Amino acid sequence: MGFSTRVTNRNQQCEMVKQTRLCMIRPCENEESSDKKGKKCIRTKKSVRAVRYEYKNCTSVQMYRPRYCGLCSDGRCCTPHSTKTIQVEFRCPQGKALKKPMMLINTCVCHSNCPQSNVVFFQPSDPASSEAKI
Repeated sequence: MGFSTRVTNRNQQCEMVKQTRLCMIRPCENEESSDKKGKKCIRTKKSVRAVRYEYKNCTSVQMYRPRYCGLCSDGRCCTPHSTKTIQVEFRCPQGKALKKPMMLINTCVCHSNCPQSNVVFFQPSDPASSEAKI
């Protein structure tokens, strides 16, 4: 689980505000390269089973089948292209509840304009390894 942050003036006051939402580009485990012969990337993959999100020791009330960004086998990076924001309700220990905005991925794209500061977007150099190639 990570955070997506942006600054926007898209509000009634036309004032610059910082917006933050939870996001998950791809799960840490199960990193795999394209298994289709001749394909250079798997851009968007839908979760095989429904999952509950976890945030600060709290669990989402509802289950989701999210889409994740895949990996590009030709050295490019795969990042979200089209997303939407939903409010996710979490139940915490001692019955506490909280709602957080969360990014859901509609589509991802393989491209060469890779963010240099975050290795999560890079293709592993060895499909059996979790090390990233920069």
